[in-house]
Amino acid sequence: MSEKHIGKILDIVATNHPLPKVEIIELAGYGSQSTYYKHKSQKDLPFSILYKYAKAMDYNFAKEIPEFEKWVEKNNLSKAGRSSLEESKLLKERDTWKEKYFELLEKYNELLEDLRRR
Repeated sequence: MSEKHIGKILDIVATNHPLPKVEIIELAGYGSQSTYYKHKSQKDLPFSILYKYAKAMDYNFAKEIPEFEKWVEKNNLSKAGRSSLEESKLLKERDTWKEKYFELLEKYNELLEDLRRR
């Protein structure tokens, strides 16, 4: 496990997350806030528990805890995290604008050809 206090990292991320902690706890599958408070006090919080919170918040803890990403890959679990979600959205938007650019470029070239013929 990491030398870092995993419970504190969880609490910092949850505190700064747009969802209220109560909702995060429910989405992670835990019925009470007392369970969350037990989790945040654990220095060596198991990655299996952290993963549930990661999925609930759509957050990838690999930045703060590099070992977490290795654990996720080792257990064949899907990665959570807005960075991957935002990245795919940005790539899709980039492709949309790229197509739009090429369409307009073709129209522009057609207009130039028409002008040259006259």
